[in-house]
Amino acid sequence: MFRKPLSLKGVAVFGLTLGLFMSLYALNVSAQDTGGDNFVYVMTNENPVNSVLQFRRAADGSLSFVREAVTAGSGTGANGADPLGSQDSLVLSGDGQILLAANASSNEVSVLSARNGQLTWLSKSSSGGTFPNSVALSGDLVYVLNAQGTSNITGFRLDTHGVLHWIATVPLPAGRLSPNDVRFTSDGAHILLTASGSNQILVFDVGDDGVATAPSVQASAGGAPFGIRFGHDGVAIVSEAAGSASSYRLDDDTLDLISGAVTDTQRASCWISIDRAARTAYLSNTASGTVSSFQISGQGALALLDAVAANPGGAPIDSALSRDSRFLYVVESAQGKALIFRSRDGSLFPLGSVAVPLGSQGIAAQ
Repeated sequence: MFRKPLSLKGVAVFGLTLGLFMSLYALNVSAQDTGGDNFVYVMTNENPVNSVLQFRRAADGSLSFVREAVTAGSGTGANGADPLGSQDSLVLSGDGQILLAANASSNEVSVLSARNGQLTWLSKSSSGGTFPNSVALSGDLVYVLNAQGTSNITGFRLDTHGVLHWIATVPLPAGRLSPNDVRFTSDGAHILLTASGSNQILVFDVGDDGVATAPSVQASAGGAPFGIRFGHDGVAIVSEAAGSASSYRLDDDTLDLISGAVTDTQRASCWISIDRAARTAYLSNTASGTVSSFQISGQGALALLDAVAANPGGAPIDSALSRDSRFLYVVESAQGKALIFRSRDGSLFPLGSVAVPLGSQGIAAQ
């Protein structure tokens, strides 16, 4: 078919249109490469009004405050370096759309939406016990650790409106537990729970109906197991307050030891973050004021990389890596700061901090 050639005016318009399109495309790619709408969330844990702070993460890892959303529940308020004695009191869904926040003083768990970069409150529910301090999420299944009183984990289904519906409460074994972290395995078929007071790790089966069975209990390889993260092929990495970390492979209801109590020579090594490639783990050493790094092999074996990968001082606790693993964010509750580090091959480079309320605990990052 014969086509009329473009006029000079048409060529000019076409060129301008193409240029505009390429500019917009480049901006979009740049936004994706540099973080775009990436955020870091910190729970204030304030009493009587708990809330979540939203910070925008820039390409250089720096944070700028966006907004604060109340949880409609109560935290403990400032109470030393570690008010909640736990990891995962604030949890972000894998798609970055939902936040779950534990309200330890009002015995509630709150659901907030983070869709389209807008942090908004959706609902709150009774936690099913006393002093909820850790939350686990897998799909629409939620389990909350109630650490005090008659300790238990309580399960819920999260509906599409952001409302939790109770499905089960499973008591923890009697004894000096001091439970600290509850996490689903990667496939959602099991739940792991650390109990630093009794040096135990609990393993729960999760049925097709979402109900967890009574746990099997085994001794921890290291003293005072605390935080839990998962690497490749279901490998569990556990931080230990005694100053070490261990790794396990789950076989049915048994944790088979891979590396036992690999020391970092530091004190109160409670909180743990693992990079996206599951090759590096960072432990916050609260009593030493440092952060250590470990190498994780393809088989899940641990080796200490740097006992003092960062030395911020104070009492670093909760931590979270950005989803590209380029930046590590660490809460310093006692001094009211969130510390910012660039992460590279197990080394950490300080980039500054932002202010958060004293007593803040719980952090999640995109």
